[in-house]
Parts: sequence; C-alpha cells; structure tokens
Amino acid sequence: MNITTIIELKNDEVEEMAGAKLVFAKEQMDDHIVETCVECFKYTSDGQCIETEVAMEKVFNHLQEKGIIPLHIKDFSFEMPSCEKVKKNSDMEDIPQNVILSFMY
Repeated sequence: MNITTIIELKNDEVEEMAGAKLVFAKEQMDDHIVETCVECFKYTSDGQCIETEVAMEKVFNHLQEKGIIPLHIKDFSFEMPSCEKVKKNSDMEDIPQNVILSFMY
C-alpha cells in the first residue's frame, strides 16, 4: 500500500524556502485566454535564474529539516502554477498562487 501526502504551499512560502522569487511567463493564447506558468526562480541578490527543479529541491530539503517530511523520503514531485486563464481585464494580474508538492510513503 502506498500513502500519498500532498502539501499545498503559497507562492510566497515557496519563495521564502527557495531563497528566490518565482518568475512567471505569460502567453496570450487568444483575445480572452492568457496562459501563465513558472519560467524559473530568480535570486534577488544577483538576479541569477535557477531551474525550477533546483529551487524545489531546496523547498523539499527545508521541509525535511523542519520535520514536515520524514527524512527517509527521497523522491517527490511538484506541480507549479500553470493554467489557462480567461482574461478579465488587461490591467489585472491573475497569477496562480499555489504550488503542490507530493511524496509517497
């Protein structure tokens, strides 16, 4: 039997644990749909981008150090904010706000 645990984190929590800010890419699909996804994480100190996988490994390790994820867990998966959005207003920022991290016992 496998037990899957899902941890939902807000963007700002992930940024704090990773030590870097989420960088979003937006693509206009048509007049009413905008696709938003995470492009990379960027360090505020030097502006260098790091791959999403590297940043999420830092988040995973941080959660293990805090005892939220057991130390014997080695594999995990994650889902970054990415979705198509119906465009409500051209001035409106409509960025997804949650990252999902999961692992199995």
